[in-house]
Amino acid sequence: MLTGRPVRFKAKKDCQLWEWDYESSRMAQEASAARLKNFMRNLGVSVCEVYDGGIAPRTLVPHWIHFQEYYKFMDVDPLAALRYTELSPQQDLIDWIFEQRDLLKVVVGGPMTGLRQIIERCPPVADMISEVHAMFATWGIVELMDLDWEPRVAQQFNVACDPMSAHFILKGLKCPVYLMPTEVTRHPPIGFRTVQALREALPNNAGVNKFLALYAIWYDAAIRPRQEKNPDEMIFIHDLVSALSLGEKLRNSIYDVTPVVVDEVPYLPSDRTIWGTVRMRIPEGAEKTNVYAAKGFLPGGEKLYLKTLYEIFD
Repeated sequence: MLTGRPVRFKAKKDCQLWEWDYESSRMAQEASAARLKNFMRNLGVSVCEVYDGGIAPRTLVPHWIHFQEYYKFMDVDPLAALRYTELSPQQDLIDWIFEQRDLLKVVVGGPMTGLRQIIERCPPVADMISEVHAMFATWGIVELMDLDWEPRVAQQFNVACDPMSAHFILKGLKCPVYLMPTEVTRHPPIGFRTVQALREALPNNAGVNKFLALYAIWYDAAIRPRQEKNPDEMIFIHDLVSALSLGEKLRNSIYDVTPVVVDEVPYLPSDRTIWGTVRMRIPEGAEKTNVYAAKGFLPGGEKLYLKTLYEIFD
């Protein structure tokens, strides 16, 4: 597993002036590694290594929107956390990849930063990737979370955090790439209005209890204030969609997936007003493509999604 972070920043609301804070970003990344291992341990899963997924150069969300997760370790055993403060370097992951001698299926739950960095460090890795599954892009149909910031229109967070890496992967890889856009991540039938509603949808075990403790903080910091302005705002456990896409049978039972042609992933300075967009369309005639995107849920897909969510945590 790799874990990365969007850079922590302070910026004026017109985003003309940015102040990056890589030290705090790195602390948050270390905290993510500790939290990941802690969650897995409480679910009975041992994660031997968490690799450095890089610091994405941008974020659409001002850091004050997030709770200060890099020092709130209340969901992690402090003594155990001391063992997990160091991320394994990317070179160790590259060495491991070549030891396996097998093709890899890659699951991406955030920006493409880490995947791009690994391929830049060792270009032959690209030839060892058989599929990429990513929570990525948007058709521009679903209203995004209101963060009292600039309107995001058809921007999607994971694309906007690192437009250059998004372009690098979507326009550079030849293997099949499956995108799970916002339309299947912020979908009300799979959302939860409160942490209690989320609790009722999940089994009762130590891992879930740790998970809910963290979401209680996030709910108070980000969801409840939004619900006061927009009652339809919900909690979405959407980071798992890439893993659900990984299984062909499950993917084709939950989602309506279609081939798409990616015409452009803006990343140049002249395109900065549209960074975060992926210009994709349905192929015409016999037009070939290696990219696929979910358009929505199939009949019964939401029910299967929630059932699978329960089984993952059970």
